[in-house]
Amino acid sequence: MFDHCLLLHPEQIARIESKLPAYTVGSLQRKSQMDVLLEFITSLLEFPDPGDKLKELGELIKDVFQLMPSGKHMIGRDLGRLEPTPSLKYCSAG
Repeated sequence: MFDHCLLLHPEQIARIESKLPAYTVGSLQRKSQMDVLLEFITSLLEFPDPGDKLKELGELIKDVFQLMPSGKHMIGRDLGRLEPTPSLKYCSAG
């Protein structure tokens, strides 16, 4: 869904209207992330005590963004039988 929204990004629209190749989704995502980061830093510096506000944000990040265990790495899964099959023994002998 987000990829489709990036077709409406002002810089992407300008490229398409100018008959130029579109930007990649990844580069538009990174640009948008950097724009948000700069906006955040700018607003953070406007606070009377930006250090305290940054610590508060750090605590919120710990609460909101939990690291999740991977299911791809087969940890804790029963791998079953690991001996070679008769056909595999035959192929390796041959």
